[in-house]
Amino acid sequence: MLSILDNSLRLVNFCFLVIVLGLVGSLIATQSHGNPRVNFCIFTAAFALVFDSFYAVLANLFSAFAWPILLVTWDFLNFVFTFSAATALAVGIRTHSCHNQSYLDGNSITQGSTDRCRKSQAVVAFLYFSFFIFLAKLVLSLLNVFSSGAFGSGSSRRANVGVPTISQV
Repeated sequence: MLSILDNSLRLVNFCFLVIVLGLVGSLIATQSHGNPRVNFCIFTAAFALVFDSFYAVLANLFSAFAWPILLVTWDFLNFVFTFSAATALAVGIRTHSCHNQSYLDGNSITQGSTDRCRKSQAVVAFLYFSFFIFLAKLVLSLLNVFSSGAFGSGSSRRANVGVPTISQV
């Protein structure tokens, strides 16, 4: 079972990632030619949803999925992917004004559209929000690994030291 703080962060992150998924899906649906940065953003949102939100349901239902080392691994990968996707898209759009038509026409992501410009800027913002949540979750997961061990058995062994079992009584 995951902590209340961890589940709360996952819930907020789920909302951010669903927004990112919708915005990036809209960017892909309205593009005239493919862009690898936009494609990486959709991969990142889908990967993060599967291995953060849906994996949390399994980890809350079955304790075998809540190994601290697995949670650290998924949090680290999500941390890296969201930072990479947000930074790649931010560099791609170069964050100019969405009313500058020469900027819009010369950008391969905005493709001359003010709507695509605003959507891509919103995607960058929500990916960075998600990145900071993954950073906090990574720190919490690392603290959990150091306190309870890689498989969650370290603290339970220490807690039972000196306590007799029923066969010893």
